[in-house]
Amino acid sequence: METLKFIHGPDFKLQDASAYQDKKTNLNKKYWLGHSNLVVKGGCNFSRIEEGVYEEDRLKQFALLRLESYGFHKNHCIEALKYCEDNVEDSLYLLYNKYFNLEGIKEIEHYQSGEELLQHRIDEKSSLESIYDKSFHEKIQNTVWILTLKLDYLIKIFHKKEIEKKEIIKNSNKKEKCRNFLTGNCKFGNKCRFSHEKEIVPKNTNSHLTDFVFELEIRFPYNTKYPYEPPLILLKTDAILPPLVNLHVCKRLYEEAKLLAEDGIPSIYTITELLKNDEEITNYLKTDIQFIEANRKLFQEESKITTKKKRPSHYIKGITNKDTKKNLTMKEIKEIDEKIVMKFNSMVKEKKYLDMLQKRKTLPAWTMMNDILNTINKSQIVVISGETGCGKSTQVPQFIFDDWLVNYDQDNRHIEIVCTQPRRISAISVAERVAEERNAKIGNTVGYQIRLESKVSAFTRLTFCTTGILLRRLESEPILPTVTHIIVDEVHERSEQSDFLLLILKEILPFRPDLKIILMSATMNAQLFSDYFGGVPVVDIPGRTYPVEQYFLESVFETTGYVLEEGSEYTRKISDVEFTESETNLFDVSRNCTPNDNYRDENLKFAQILCRYKDCFNRRIECSFRTCKNLFMTDPDVINNELIETVLTWIVSGDHKYPRTGTILVFLPGIAEITALYDQLVVHEEFGTRNNRYLILPLHSSLTNEEQAMIFKKPKGMRKIILSTNIAETSVTIDDCVFVIDTGKMRETHFDPNRNMESLDIVWVTRANALQRKGRAGRVMPGVCFHLYTSNRYRHQILAQPIPEIQRIPLEQLILNIKLLQTFEDKDVVDVMKSLIEPPVEENIVSAIFRLQDVGALDKTNELTPLGHHLAALPVDVRIGKLILYGAIFSCVDSALTMAACLSYKSPFVTPFRKKAEANAKKMTFAVGRSDHITVLIAYKKWLTVFKKSSIGGRNFANENFLSYKTLITIADIKHQFLEFLVDIGFISVNLEGKRYCGQDDVLKITGEEFNRNGENFNVLSAILCAALYPNVIKVLTPPKSFVKTAGGAIPKENDVKDLKFQTVKESVFIHPSSVNYTVSHFPSPYLVYQEKVKTSKIFFRDCTMIPVISLVLFSGFDLDISVNNSRTFISLNRGWIMFQVEEHKVGDLFFLNQIE
Repeated sequence: METLKFIHGPDFKLQDASAYQDKKTNLNKKYWLGHSNLVVKGGCNFSRIEEGVYEEDRLKQFALLRLESYGFHKNHCIEALKYCEDNVEDSLYLLYNKYFNLEGIKEIEHYQSGEELLQHRIDEKSSLESIYDKSFHEKIQNTVWILTLKLDYLIKIFHKKEIEKKEIIKNSNKKEKCRNFLTGNCKFGNKCRFSHEKEIVPKNTNSHLTDFVFELEIRFPYNTKYPYEPPLILLKTDAILPPLVNLHVCKRLYEEAKLLAEDGIPSIYTITELLKNDEEITNYLKTDIQFIEANRKLFQEESKITTKKKRPSHYIKGITNKDTKKNLTMKEIKEIDEKIVMKFNSMVKEKKYLDMLQKRKTLPAWTMMNDILNTINKSQIVVISGETGCGKSTQVPQFIFDDWLVNYDQDNRHIEIVCTQPRRISAISVAERVAEERNAKIGNTVGYQIRLESKVSAFTRLTFCTTGILLRRLESEPILPTVTHIIVDEVHERSEQSDFLLLILKEILPFRPDLKIILMSATMNAQLFSDYFGGVPVVDIPGRTYPVEQYFLESVFETTGYVLEEGSEYTRKISDVEFTESETNLFDVSRNCTPNDNYRDENLKFAQILCRYKDCFNRRIECSFRTCKNLFMTDPDVINNELIETVLTWIVSGDHKYPRTGTILVFLPGIAEITALYDQLVVHEEFGTRNNRYLILPLHSSLTNEEQAMIFKKPKGMRKIILSTNIAETSVTIDDCVFVIDTGKMRETHFDPNRNMESLDIVWVTRANALQRKGRAGRVMPGVCFHLYTSNRYRHQILAQPIPEIQRIPLEQLILNIKLLQTFEDKDVVDVMKSLIEPPVEENIVSAIFRLQDVGALDKTNELTPLGHHLAALPVDVRIGKLILYGAIFSCVDSALTMAACLSYKSPFVTPFRKKAEANAKKMTFAVGRSDHITVLIAYKKWLTVFKKSSIGGRNFANENFLSYKTLITIADIKHQFLEFLVDIGFISVNLEGKRYCGQDDVLKITGEEFNRNGENFNVLSAILCAALYPNVIKVLTPPKSFVKTAGGAIPKENDVKDLKFQTVKESVFIHPSSVNYTVSHFPSPYLVYQEKVKTSKIFFRDCTMIPVISLVLFSGFDLDISVNNSRTFISLNRGWIMFQVEEHKVGDLFFLNQIE
């Protein structure tokens, strides 16, 4: 209650019982009051501490004492804490700046990246540790260093006590001490003529009053440029010194550090030794220094600022250590612009730049430079269309930049170009390529920004970033006041983020008439974007590709001679009867049996396959009986690594006229498939690492910068085989590619209504995707493309164009972003989304709003909640986001991320054909907590323990326990990605630097004990699962109690499994046989949360967890309500479907207010 009064004011009161209308409904007949209902009788007030001091006041008092210990005046410390909203670190930096008058200090120019500066600091720390040993320690990694020193000369200056002189009384009769006794051995003993008396050293009981220690504290602020700027230097001591003496000394040390910073010289050793120099410091203390007077305020006058409507605190965007750009004045910006122009004028004469310029001139985009620049100058929005490889991504931004540099002397205007890329790898690779072409270091005039990594500086004028980074920037800069050009690359991919970005840009155009927008697209659908912006001009860049010959699956089988063995993992399940009937009907084959083109191959009989492929008159080659049999048996849903291996062998050593050089590019759906094929090829007789003739490289969005760079290198004497996702279709260009193997599959995000969340599914490519993949092979010479699907599927069964992502994914994340942006502050969500280039149907928008309310991201008025603010920053399904956020809040990060990865991907448990009983038995050995999700967690942890010791052991463990090894590896990768998200939004402060291998799971080690205290607390884990999966709730219905007569009397009959019934809010359902709860006959709590429903012969729910009743009340959504029936108070969930009685209406009120807060 005290907490509520603190929030709402001292006059706050709970509502009286009369405020609720008695509905007079008879609920006694409802089954949930008779069985396992929760009656909450009251609570205890723990809001006050015994001494009567609020915990918050204690923290404020501690913060104040800490700031005073550095020597600052108390009233200034109070003012700073109030200004910085009780943030101690910010208050300390504020006081230091005000006392030392650091505002307006000119920044020292340097060209080192943040990583290089950090490495210098780490090297200096190692040196200091070796010099000062235990006197030096690092309090906060790379941020705070402490040197413990004895500065007796300062004590002597300010503690002038008379030293008592001990009178030495010479006693002539006193014996001289025995030297042998002092060394520990005297052979004469008591007969020795010298004294054996032990000298007793008197104990000083007041050592704490004379033995003082000084701590020299060195602080490096975020984004520090040290050693090109001084650190924060502070001095603390347990001695009582006059006011401001600490700061007086620090001022001298700061001046020394500032002098060294001008030359970029590390200063910590120098200032430490200077502090030990008693003569220098003593003389400096005699000088007069004016600090801020104690009675003077830090801020004398506050300027009046007109502000927009005040938004709740959770809208305020924080600051991260990735914000590497410093806020500069227009004068400083102009000075930097002049330096950039001056350096460019000298660079254009250098040979390296001129050589790169000649290469740029060979690109098709170069011939269109004048047309592009003239169109941009005349129109605010321009669409540039060109085939991948024409040079538009690298050259168009440079055309704009060079035009500014050449004409700078005429108008002196400022420029800032932001170019968005759909993926992290393309943002990095394009930025590095452009920097190389300009003979510049990345992070200088050309830089990039991606999640968790930034290479920009005050000199950066051309920034490549992911679309998500620009959307995040729009949250704090609604009209991007400093940006002059926005280039949206690969806009034809129609991702949710790019479509949303186009909508935002369209909205801000009236407020920014000076802003230029350039949309760059492949040749397809360029007119669509032109029409969206009112018929803006389109510039077409001609392509430069060579002819590419195509082989479809039937031709691949025929050419390579591949034979698909019956019963292998790549064949579809065909009954013996079906195959026998097909073979006996071979002689009835005629042209009349040719199937309709829209029928899929896997649905045809063998005779129909023969008609379609063997006797078709329009075919280039006639397929053999063996090929037709392969086509009949092929499982189209499985990636045939054996066939890919055969095609690779034919390319490098087969009898053909095609080139024996050039990179081979293999398109696969995802990382798991890339890993499986990679593992197979590295041990292959021809392609393995032992031969040293082939370099096999993976290509996907999770690669490190070093791994990405390998893709573009041309190793001497070796041929590259690149295993890639669809990232190589458009985002990454591989110049020396000649052969392409297209598996015809890709991963795509879809909304799964059964799971009520998004899923990443493997789907067939579209014809547009297939043409893009084919085009990769014709960059440098005529190429060949092998499509591992039939020509019939290509022509008649796959889609012509991709479905825009915004029409096939859940819309929750997009709605949260709309609510977050000030651009759409006073607009209805449905109206905003109808303004998209190809909007989703209104029904899907309304459903997404309801789901957000269920999760607790939106309140009943559709306003963003604090939880919704954080979920908006996480690029995952909102339920997954809620699970990982709660995992961080309740200190079970590793376990929560594992369960979240399984929810977003799939369970690692598999059930092989005819081994269902064995698989279920193994699964039950991991069962715990009446939870499928926690069972998977336990299985994963046990596998990970084995896998860390030996990858072979991990594979064997997976096989023995019916676990998918590939799925486990993928879960490990997804976990790490989720951890990156948490670090990015500031929920977890850990260091994720360093190389990470595929399948490596060090989340527990990285996050440490602090974030994993409840990692094995099953009650906490089930509670956060409830928070994530609500309102996917199942009621367990049990029959009325019955009794059995025995000799000792009637005893209650135990329920059987078949006696239990399960109910959702809409229908009766059945528990899936694969669940660990399938055989459970008694649930201590009558509520389960589930992941998905599946409809076969019945409606089944699977992957469920039993939820304690109190967890359901506390961790459910934000739809908790209070009602009164026949003078009894109830709290209800899920719009009245779940109800609990409370003994007093005040308890219900407290629950209700708890949910709101």
